[in-house]
Amino acid sequence: MPEKTFIDAAGAAEIRNKAIFYDCRYRLTDAEWGEREYREGHIPGAYYFDLNRDLAGKVDADGGRHPMPDLETFREKLENTGLTDDMTVICYDDNLSGAARMWFLRTFIGHNDTYILNGGIDAWRKYGAPTTKNVPAHKIDGRISMKPDRSILVDMDKVKGSIGKSQIIDVRDEIRYLGKSEPIDRIPGRIPGSINLPFQNLMNGSYLKSEEELRTILKSAQNNSILYCGSGVTSCVTFAVLKMLGKKPVLYLGSYSDWISHADNSVEQG
Repeated sequence: MPEKTFIDAAGAAEIRNKAIFYDCRYRLTDAEWGEREYREGHIPGAYYFDLNRDLAGKVDADGGRHPMPDLETFREKLENTGLTDDMTVICYDDNLSGAARMWFLRTFIGHNDTYILNGGIDAWRKYGAPTTKNVPAHKIDGRISMKPDRSILVDMDKVKGSIGKSQIIDVRDEIRYLGKSEPIDRIPGRIPGSINLPFQNLMNGSYLKSEEELRTILKSAQNNSILYCGSGVTSCVTFAVLKMLGKKPVLYLGSYSDWISHADNSVEQG
C-alpha cells in the first residue's frame, strides 16, 4: 500500500504544535555548513541533526562514507530531544536528501509516524511560517522503543549475489553512473548490471515533481529493487518516493563507497 511519506508546508504548519521537527541540512563539501545555516534560522523548536555526527556511524575500512549509526547512540540523541513513541516527526533540509536519510533511519527502527517536508525550509518560508535563531534546550524526558526492520536493508554480499538476478538501481547522476567523472569516491564507475534513475530527476529544485510525473519516471522500478547512491543518503529520497507510490524497495546503505572498498568487487563504466 502507498505510504504518506511527505508533507507539504501547510500540513506541517497545521500540526507544528503537535510535532517535533528535525533540521537535517548538509553539504558534502563543507561539513559545518548545515549547522551554520540552522543557527542563522530554522523552524521554531527544531533540533539539528548532523549527517556525519548524528545520521551516520564511524567510518571504517568498509561500510561506506556514511555507515549506519550505532542504534543505541541514535536512540539517545532522539530521546534527548524529548521524543516519545507517540510523537510525530517532521524532517526537513533544503534538497530532501538529508531529511530522507533521517526519515529512513526512523523507519528502520520502526517509527512510521515520520514525514519529509516537501520543499524543505524554502517551502516553509514561502508559506509564510516563522523561523527563529533560538536553539531549543535538550530534554531528559524522551523515551522511544526500537524494532529494527532489517528487511529493508541489504549488505554488500546480498548485492553481489543479486547481480543479474534482481534489479539494482543507481540513483547518482548519469556522469557518475557512466564513470566519466567521480568527484568523491576514488574509483569511477558503477555496480555491474545496475540501471540509472537519478534522484534529481524526481525533483524540481527542492520540491518533488507531481505524483503522475514520479510514476512515469519510476515506472521501470520493480518491487524489491536494490537502491544505492554514493553513500546511502540521496538514495533515501528515491526509497521514500517509491514507498509513497506503493512499491517495496530495499536499500544498500553502504552504497558505491562501500562497494569499491572491497578489492575483489568489479565496476562497470561507459
